[in-house]
Amino acid sequence: MPRTDVRYLWYLSSVIFLLAASVFAENVLYLEVVINGRNTSSVLAVVQKDNDWEIQSSELQALGIKMDFPHGERFLLSEFPGASGIYDETTQRLLLTLPGSALPMQTKAGMGTLKPVGDARRDKGAFLNYDLLIIDDNTAGSQGSLWHELYWFSPNFFAVNRAIMRGGDAVENAPSYLRFESYYQRDHDAGLWGLTLGDVINATPNWGSSIRMGGIRIARDYELDPNLITYPLPEFFGESALPGSVDLLINDQLRWRDEINPGPFSINTLPFLSGAGVAEVITTDVQGQQARQKINFYITSEILSPGLLDYDFTLGVRRKDFGFSSDKYANNPVVSTSIRYGATSIFTPQLLFQAGEHLRMGGAGFSLLAGNLGVFEISHAASDYFDEQGYQQSYAYTYSQQRFGISSRYLQRHGTYRDLGNLDQKVLRDSQLQAALSFYDRMLGSLNLGYVRVSDKLERNEFATLSWNRYFESGLTIFTNINRQLQGEKDTFVSIALSIPLGRTGQASIGAQRDADNSWRNQFQAMSNADYSGGLGWRVGGDDSPEKNAYAAVDWRSKKYEMTASVLRNGENRQTSGGLTGALIMMDDAVYASRFVVDAFAIIDVGQEGVPVMIGNQLVGNTDQHGKLLIPDLSSHLENRVAIDPGGLPANAAIEAIEQMIVPKRKGGVHVKFPVRLLSSVLIDAYDINQQPLPVGTVLGADITEREFIVGWSGEVYIEQLSEPMRLYWEEGDCVLTINPPQNTQESLPRLGKIICEPVAGVN
Repeated sequence: MPRTDVRYLWYLSSVIFLLAASVFAENVLYLEVVINGRNTSSVLAVVQKDNDWEIQSSELQALGIKMDFPHGERFLLSEFPGASGIYDETTQRLLLTLPGSALPMQTKAGMGTLKPVGDARRDKGAFLNYDLLIIDDNTAGSQGSLWHELYWFSPNFFAVNRAIMRGGDAVENAPSYLRFESYYQRDHDAGLWGLTLGDVINATPNWGSSIRMGGIRIARDYELDPNLITYPLPEFFGESALPGSVDLLINDQLRWRDEINPGPFSINTLPFLSGAGVAEVITTDVQGQQARQKINFYITSEILSPGLLDYDFTLGVRRKDFGFSSDKYANNPVVSTSIRYGATSIFTPQLLFQAGEHLRMGGAGFSLLAGNLGVFEISHAASDYFDEQGYQQSYAYTYSQQRFGISSRYLQRHGTYRDLGNLDQKVLRDSQLQAALSFYDRMLGSLNLGYVRVSDKLERNEFATLSWNRYFESGLTIFTNINRQLQGEKDTFVSIALSIPLGRTGQASIGAQRDADNSWRNQFQAMSNADYSGGLGWRVGGDDSPEKNAYAAVDWRSKKYEMTASVLRNGENRQTSGGLTGALIMMDDAVYASRFVVDAFAIIDVGQEGVPVMIGNQLVGNTDQHGKLLIPDLSSHLENRVAIDPGGLPANAAIEAIEQMIVPKRKGGVHVKFPVRLLSSVLIDAYDINQQPLPVGTVLGADITEREFIVGWSGEVYIEQLSEPMRLYWEEGDCVLTINPPQNTQESLPRLGKIICEPVAGVN
């Protein structure tokens, strides 16, 4: 071979060798990635370059890793500060160790965070709450009263009228019918606000005055979502280099535990307390090493969560002589507007404007969470009433924790300050001071101190109170109370009592009370409450005063009403009374008797008598002869799990579900159906058009099922679980048998008798 060719061949082999060396230097591997001890269950394409690793940034970013490299760019692991990697050839895994700041934040919902509920609903109907009371007094005569509130409701609104009817010797000068309030309410669940027309009460900050009006009110209503926490929740942060677990202790009590992945984490908690507390976050990794972190926090509902807006707009005329007159209103309209806004997690500003009847008033204030030191509230308002000016200032401070609490409020008025709440008052309070201290110790009990000072241009009143109570594990409780008037005659009132449990639902108490004239009076009381599910209750009491007061009462509670009867003696006076309380519910073209409806109710419709119905896991009753059961005490805008016991259904019953989650709207009811189908197995005698039994072994096909039925001796056919009309086809005879379910479903195996197989052409 010529020397020149050898030289070219040598050059070519050198180039091939260098190219091969460069290829093999970048060894592409598909490895399962483990980050800080946690298997990601993800396989990444990585390139081994000597003792380093080249990785696609987008692949790590997809795993939640935070990095400064552009998305999609390849980088060497050595270029990632604080990162390292080990190749486990046996398991084909890449063990990465990354700094905690690069790992994704884990948000943990601690202590059973409330979840949004489903859509609330309300059907059509009405209900009447009533409270009938009849009293016979040997000196004042007899009287009777019927307190009632009538509600109309539909899916989008409810309306109510509350009033009392009275009659008898003792109410000669009082109106026989007195209306308290009537209004129409429409709730907007999605927007968490409501519209009220009729008798309304405006909302104001703590330093404002609410009044009754006849008019229109548009206001935020957070009660439409009880699971919404309107105040800031404490959030606790931590970091774990390895997989492990985290414990959350609140005031030295374990409240929550969960597993965590490597990296930083945060825990949002639901408050089981208000005021100041101490949280301890304990992180334990897979190697058993622990890290502890203590955090102080403060929870208060006076602060709105950032971004939340609370508002009230009310326009109307002021209500006058409420409780004495049914329809007395002012002549001129007034307006009131208040706003609260969650500016930050510690600061909530407030605004209030009122006008009308020659009044103009405006004020501003704020609530401030001072770290763990409590909540401060400051406000300033000014008014112009018939061209006379005045202003009001208020300051408040509250602090509470597990063993100690303090609250104080000071209000000062200057000039002729007015707002809508005091337009009719001739003499106004010009200053008011309230202060309270509370202490609690498990061994020493609870101690409370209070002070109130109220003054106006004519007089000044001051009161101080001291109370102490101690609960013992045996159930005994001691109560003491001292009230001292610090102005004028400076009277002192003292009371002490000992409460003793009587079984599961009863208690007795003995005590003594000293009046302003330094005379002591001993008292005795005993009672046993009627069980909530129904039963008998009683109450007795008396004292050794000169009047020798004594009373006795008996209560009877059923699922449809509550009754009470009592006898009272006061010196020479004797009084007997009787009462009946309950509700009448009009829904689904029927009337149901029930106990007092407070919030929401449901009518459970199973269609079968005697079926047990449960709320949660608690039995609430059995369906009546119409297959229905009324549940009068559901919680509105919350999930109520209603279930039936299928053991109470007939053996041939078929039901799609035995449990439903219902969310009723307030002041109304829902109809909850559990559709039950009764399935019947029947025998028929199949005959042809000539009145002869179909041949034994004939195969019949059905129109509503893929099953086939075989004809037995004498044309007998057994059909299992017949719940709806069925057609059986005999293809050979070109005819069809029409079979309807039996009316009498109580028979175990009803026989339907002779059925003619009609020609197909004759079937409609």
